[in-house]
Amino acid sequence: MEMMNMYDVIITGGGPIGMACAIAAQQKGLNYLVLEKGALVNSLYNYPLYMTFFSTADRLEIGNVPFSCIAPKPGRQEALEYYRNIHSHFKLNIHLY
Repeated sequence: MEMMNMYDVIITGGGPIGMACAIAAQQKGLNYLVLEKGALVNSLYNYPLYMTFFSTADRLEIGNVPFSCIAPKPGRQEALEYYRNIHSHFKLNIHLY
């Protein structure tokens, strides 16, 4: 008989908000799972290749991890790298695809 995992929290979407929720759940000691239909930060992944954000890097930070970038406002590539690093740093429980 297969044992089922029980979660305190299920988070839908592995974008910046879903990742921020996962970090908060992890810090509270909750058993959580993030479900993402595509790639990590799938919405950002599908943005135009050289898109620049309207927000400054400090407004896009999550988990108290600084978001450093060259220009005042980060581009898509920098954001993808930042959020991938967040995923690795916190070892978030995210199921992709």
